[in-house]
Amino acid sequence: MKKNYLYFFIFVFAFCFCKLDLPARSIKIDSLRNLLESAKVDTLKVEIYFNLYQLSDSLFYGNKALELARKIKDTKSESYILFVIGNKYYFHEKYDVSLEYFVKAMKIAETHGFKDLLASIYLKIGYIYRPGDPSIAVEYYGKSLSIFKEYNDEHSMSYLYSAIGNVYEGLPGGDEPRNNKNIALSYYLKSLNIRYRLGSPGEVAASLNETSRIYDQLGRQDKALELQKKGLAIAEKARSVENIVYLSNLIGQDYFQKKNYKLALDYKLRAFKTLSESKNLNYTIMGEVSQSLGLTYAELKDYKKASEYFHLFIVCNDSLRARTNNVNLDNLKHTLAAESEKQHLLVKDAEIEKQKAIVDKQIIIRNTFIAGFVLLIALVIFIFRVYRQKQRTNRELDITNKKIEFAYKLIKEKTNEITDSIHYALRIQKATLPHRKDIWTALQKSFVLYKPKDIVSGDFYWFAEKDQTVFIAAMDCTGHGVPGAFMSIIGSERLNDAVHNENNPSKILSLLNQGIKASLRQSENVESTRDGMDIALCSIDLKNKVVNYAGANRPLWIIKKNTICIEEIKATKCAIGGLTKSDQHFETHTIQLEDGDTFYIFTDGYSDQDGGDKGKKLMTKKFRQILLDIQDKTMQEQEAYLEAYFEKWRGTKEQLDDILIIGVRI
Repeated sequence: MKKNYLYFFIFVFAFCFCKLDLPARSIKIDSLRNLLESAKVDTLKVEIYFNLYQLSDSLFYGNKALELARKIKDTKSESYILFVIGNKYYFHEKYDVSLEYFVKAMKIAETHGFKDLLASIYLKIGYIYRPGDPSIAVEYYGKSLSIFKEYNDEHSMSYLYSAIGNVYEGLPGGDEPRNNKNIALSYYLKSLNIRYRLGSPGEVAASLNETSRIYDQLGRQDKALELQKKGLAIAEKARSVENIVYLSNLIGQDYFQKKNYKLALDYKLRAFKTLSESKNLNYTIMGEVSQSLGLTYAELKDYKKASEYFHLFIVCNDSLRARTNNVNLDNLKHTLAAESEKQHLLVKDAEIEKQKAIVDKQIIIRNTFIAGFVLLIALVIFIFRVYRQKQRTNRELDITNKKIEFAYKLIKEKTNEITDSIHYALRIQKATLPHRKDIWTALQKSFVLYKPKDIVSGDFYWFAEKDQTVFIAAMDCTGHGVPGAFMSIIGSERLNDAVHNENNPSKILSLLNQGIKASLRQSENVESTRDGMDIALCSIDLKNKVVNYAGANRPLWIIKKNTICIEEIKATKCAIGGLTKSDQHFETHTIQLEDGDTFYIFTDGYSDQDGGDKGKKLMTKKFRQILLDIQDKTMQEQEAYLEAYFEKWRGTKEQLDDILIIGVRI
C-alpha cells in the first residue's frame, strides 16, 4: 500500500514540474515583440500592435495601434481597431465604454464610406440600445439591414429581421396594444421566409419558435402550436439539440395551459431525455425543464416523481452558481495576467539586469517546492493514519447528517406547500382585478403600471362602468404580501357594493369606509384593528370631459396640455377603515378637462423606493419631474419608461413596497 502511495506522489510531482513550461500564448506574444523591434514599415507595426492587443487583451497595445494608425492616416485600420476594442468592452458588459468606441468607429466609417464595417457597427449599437431605448435600437438595426440589402446578404438580413421583431415583441404597444405584436410578426415572417429558402434547419426551427410565440400572444394558440410542432419536426430531423429541447418544452407548456397534462408530460419528457443525452449539459435549461416536469407530475398527483424533478431543479441551480463562481475566478485570473503583462512592458529596460536574480530565485523556489513536497507526503501519511482512527466517529456523523437531510427535506416540502398556497392566492387576487382590455376599451389612452413587491400585492386597481360613466381607482392597503392581498380582495368587494348604490365619489368613499369597518368589525375602541387603506377614486364623464375625484390620503395630479407644471388636487386627510369615524365625509372635486390633458392616480411605492447612486429614496419631487419630462410620449410609452426608470433606479436593491400608477389622457 505504501509503495502505491509513493508512485502516486511521484507522478503528481512530475506533472507539476511539466506545468512550469511557458504556455504557447506567451511564446506568440514574445515572438511578436521581437518582430516589432525589427519592423521598419509603420503599416506592419500597426498590424503587430493590433495582434498583440488581441492576444494579451492589454489596452496599451490597442492604444499603440490606434496612435500609429492615426499618424499614418490609415482610417480603415483606425475605424476597425476602435470597433474591435469596443467589442471587447461589450463582451465584458461595459456597455457605456463600448458605445463610446463604437460611435468613434462609426463616424470614421461613415465619413469614408466603409459600408462593410458600418453594417457590423450599426448592429452592435442596436444591441446596446435595445434594453433601454428600443426605438433607437430599431433605427440602427434598420441602418444595418439597409447595407445588407444592398449587398444582397440574405443570411444577415434574416438575423436583422429577427432582431427587429424581438424589439417590437418586447414593446407594450401603442394606442392599440396589438399593433407592436403584429409588427413583430411581420418581421419574424420575413426572417422565416428567407431561412426556409437559405437557412439551416436549426435556424428555421428558431424562426418557427419566434413566430409561434407571437401567435400565442395574439391569442392564436392553435396556430402557435401548429408552428411549434412543425419547428420540432425540423429540429429533430437536423438533430438540433437546443431547438428540440426548447420546442418540446414549449409545446409541453402549451398543453399544460390547456390542462392536457398527459400530452404535456410526453413533450416535456422528450425535452428532458434529449438534454440528458447531450454532451454539453446546460444547467439553466435543465433546471427549467426539471421544474416544468415537477409541476406537471404534481398536477397528475404523482408527488413522488414531482419531488424527484424539483430536487433535480435545486441541484441544477446549485451547479449553475458554482460554475458562475468559476467563471468569475477565470475572469479575475485573466485580468491579473493582463495587468502583469502591462507591468512587464513598462520595466522592459530593467529586465535584462534582473534575469540572473530571477534565475537564482527560481532555483530557491524549486528547492523549496521539493522540500515542501516531501513534507506534504509525510503529512498525508500522518493524516491517513488519523483518518483510519476516526472512522468510527465519521460513521456517527453520517447518521447525524442523514437526520439533518431528513429535516431539510421536510422543511423544503413545507416551504413548497406555503409557496404553492401563495401562488394560488395570486390566482384569486388576479381574478378580482379588472381586465386591462376592459380599461383600454373604455380609456383608450391610458396605462396601468402594477408591480407587486411580493407574489401577491396590497396595492390594487379597480374599474367599473355605470350609466355612461367610467370609474377608476388606485388603492393602497395596509401592508403587502398575503395580508395586503386579503385587504385588497375585501376592499374590491366593498367598492363594488358602494358603486352599485352611489355615483358620487364622496358618497362612494363614505360607503366604502363603512363597509370596511363592518367587514373587519372595527370600532373606535383603541383595541380594535387599525387595518385599512388609502384610495384615489375618479368618475369620468368622457362625453363632457368632466372628472369627479375624491381621495383618502391619495391625491390626484393633473397635467394640462402644453403646460410645464402639475396641478395637485389634495385628498381628505384620513384613511378608509381603521380608526376613521363611520360618518366621515370625503370631499369631492369636479374638474373640467380638455383634449390632451392627462391625470394620474397612484400609491406611494414608486417615490419611496431606495436607489440611485447614493441609495436614497426617489421622492415625490423626482417623480413629478419624471412625469413632466415624458408628456411628449404616448401613454404606453410612458408606462414602459416609468418601469425602466424604476428598475434602473432600484438597481440591485430590494423593492420596498408594492407599486401602482394609473395614467389617463383625455
